[in-house]
Amino acid sequence: MTKPCTSYLPSHDGQSGAAIEWPWDCQQAFDKGVICAQAWLSNDDTGWLWANLIIERDVLPGGLQRRAFEVGFLSRVHQRLCSPFGGNHQARKTCLSL
Repeated sequence: MTKPCTSYLPSHDGQSGAAIEWPWDCQQAFDKGVICAQAWLSNDDTGWLWANLIIERDVLPGGLQRRAFEVGFLSRVHQRLCSPFGGNHQARKTCLSL
C-alpha cells in the first residue's frame, strides 16, 4: 500500500489554502504544479496557460503524478481567478474541500 502524504496549497491572493492527501510520490508533482502556475501568473511574457500546463505535466510519469500536478496547477489558478487580482470570479464563494 502506498504511504499517504498531505500536500498543502498555501493561501494566496486573499484566498484560503487547502490540504490534499496524495500517495507520498505525488507530493513533488503537486508542488511543481503550484509553482508552475505561479510562474505563469507572475510573468507577463508567457504563452498560453493550457500550453504551459500540458508541457510541464507531460514531463512527469503518467497516472496520479500527472493528476497531482494538474490539481496543484489549477488550484493556484483558481485562487487567482477568485481574487480581486484576477477578476473577482464568483467561484470565490465556494469552499475547497477535497
